[in-house]
Amino acid sequence: MATTDEIRRRVELADAERSNRRLATAQLVGELAHRRTVLATELSEVDVKLGELITEAEDVMSLPELASFTDVPVDELTKWTTASKPKRGRKRRAITRPPKVETSSVAEVVPQALRPATEQ
Repeated sequence: MATTDEIRRRVELADAERSNRRLATAQLVGELAHRRTVLATELSEVDVKLGELITEAEDVMSLPELASFTDVPVDELTKWTTASKPKRGRKRRAITRPPKVETSSVAEVVPQALRPATEQ
């Protein structure tokens, strides 16, 4: 049977191994996630630049012609040109509310012919 000290040592050893794995995993995931964010931003910027360049050259070269020179499919070229265009904002509906009609009493609103005989 293991002594109290031996049990403590075994638990600490097991916890240390688990903690080291957790730490290594968390650090690696954090680094890779950061790297992915940087690369995604960079790729987005490249897409916009490609789109701007292609759009500027449309007066001298068509997309199919550019595709034949570069071996880049027309669909890809088209995606880049749309990536360089700013996105439209959503249309917002104008809120039209009828003007408030302020009344101080019901008697002012109800025509005299509709009032009870006691008020007339």
